[in-house]
Amino acid sequence: MEKALKALLLQSLSVLLLCALADFGSGSVLEGMKERFRALPGLLTVVPPLVDLRGNIGCALGSRLGTALHLGTLKPRFSRSWELVGNALASLFLSVVGSVTVVLVSLLIRGSLGLSFHLLSLLWIAAVSGMLAGVLITFLTILVAFQAFRRGWDPDTVTGPVMTTAGDIITILCIYLAVLWWG
Repeated sequence: MEKALKALLLQSLSVLLLCALADFGSGSVLEGMKERFRALPGLLTVVPPLVDLRGNIGCALGSRLGTALHLGTLKPRFSRSWELVGNALASLFLSVVGSVTVVLVSLLIRGSLGLSFHLLSLLWIAAVSGMLAGVLITFLTILVAFQAFRRGWDPDTVTGPVMTTAGDIITILCIYLAVLWWG
């Protein structure tokens, strides 16, 4: 029992430390976006919920995959099984629909307060970054869950912190790319 507890603590602490260090990178990207925030009213109000949304979707997917791996309904390999494909498609769908919903709610609040916004710009940025980040985070979540399970680690212990951090970094980079693409 004590040996298992030490292994769990070692896994958790090492993953959390690595994730804490990696999260500094997403802050650097935000620093580089200052001018874009000034030029595009409303962008700053949607970035935090979009970042949070992707991390939550990645964690939920990792949890579902971890459960399926432990129950034996999913093997730790890329296949066309319904368990894997269905969860991946649900994750992508939630990423895009959730992103558009975040923008619409944000714009509704901004409009009711009399603040300006660029509806088409923000919807474009949310949809494009949602799709890009959704694909990347979904693939990475599957990869992390499979690798953790193959190594004998608990996927829930690893995928939660890793996907929260990766979700932050990937989402901010995808938002930045969508902003640049919009022009």
